[in-house]
Amino acid sequence: MLKWDATAALRLVCWQWHEWALGYALGDVYIRRWKGGERWAELSNSREKYGLYELIDRPTGTAVYRDPFASLKHTVRTFDKYPDVASRIKRMWFHGFYTAETDALVFASLKNCTNLVSVSLPWTAVRHLDAKAWRNLLVGNGKPLKSLELLSVDPTSQQTSDKNNQIDLQPFQSVNFSQLRRLKIFGDTTFMPITDRDLYAIARTATQLDEFHLTCISTISIDGVMAVVKASRSTLRVLEHSPRSQDGFWHPHPGSPSDSEHLCELLRSCPKLETLSISLPSVCSDLFSNENVKFAGDLQVRALHLCGHEHGRSTDEATGALQNLLQQARRLVRRRASSIIPKELYVELFFADCIFEPSFESVHGDFTLAQLSSDGSWPETLAASGKGPFGSTGLYEKEEEGPFQRIEESEFLHGVRRRLLSIST
Repeated sequence: MLKWDATAALRLVCWQWHEWALGYALGDVYIRRWKGGERWAELSNSREKYGLYELIDRPTGTAVYRDPFASLKHTVRTFDKYPDVASRIKRMWFHGFYTAETDALVFASLKNCTNLVSVSLPWTAVRHLDAKAWRNLLVGNGKPLKSLELLSVDPTSQQTSDKNNQIDLQPFQSVNFSQLRRLKIFGDTTFMPITDRDLYAIARTATQLDEFHLTCISTISIDGVMAVVKASRSTLRVLEHSPRSQDGFWHPHPGSPSDSEHLCELLRSCPKLETLSISLPSVCSDLFSNENVKFAGDLQVRALHLCGHEHGRSTDEATGALQNLLQQARRLVRRRASSIIPKELYVELFFADCIFEPSFESVHGDFTLAQLSSDGSWPETLAASGKGPFGSTGLYEKEEEGPFQRIEESEFLHGVRRRLLSIST
């Protein structure tokens, strides 16, 4: 609306200026549900008349009902009446619409957006719309859709109990995702959530993804993630799999792979993969053993176990595997920094309630018990840490948690071998 008002005068100059102003004002459109069911009676729905409202000395404060879906319905009517206006839109976001009725309205508003390249939708659209509607959105609206985001939340009890909202048409079984370049699934819900079954259906045709993001969602396991990764292995550049819960940054178990495939080997073999943030059932030095990988920037790996040591016990063999993992990561960091085109790579490994920084040979964690058991003689390299149980963001307002401490990697491994520390998981 700000862009529309700012270009009001420009649109009246000439046809060319009018066309430019439409593209500028309507390139990105955000439609959200009206919060609350009321509005002030004296305040006109027409923004041009807002000045008259300001002239009222003593407004009565009387409230009248307002349809919370008025903005969405008005958008559908406007785009039906002026399809040329809808054709100027390139990116659209819909927020707050989680019923079968509003999902139908969302797709009705998109049918005239022939130049749409990016859209953010409620996850319920995966349940309430049929395959034909999804095919029209992905490939049938002129330009093929390049970016799709699905946002999940917990709807109200009234919405979940409505029989009309409980249907599941399973549209992805016959939809082609081969033109899609970016897929993001964000948020957790208990109401008909996105699951591995949906990702298996997407993976059948999603062979050209450039970016794949899965954040704050606990209903998808590592099997679903790797199905999409394998489908787009040759093109994938960004992979983010952070199944954090909405309660904070607690990471649920990513699940165990159903087959015996080595995930570290699969990830290192992705020829274009640059940005990686992933939660794995287990990790080992093989992840960093390919000197020709494109890894760059921040790389985060959250792992429950070490490959070959899924029993989770703190043994000398497991300690040796951890040491090899950290050394291999460090070698890759140095290799990337000294390559023909130098690339900065920063690796963080979250394992056994600690945060490892191979490039700095540092380990962040709570070593209070180890200090007590050694009567304060260990560790010798203890220093303050800027990290906490939730990574570099600190304590995230959890007062019962103490701040992390930082020690040298060699001293940490020596402490594990002396049984002052444990890497059991």
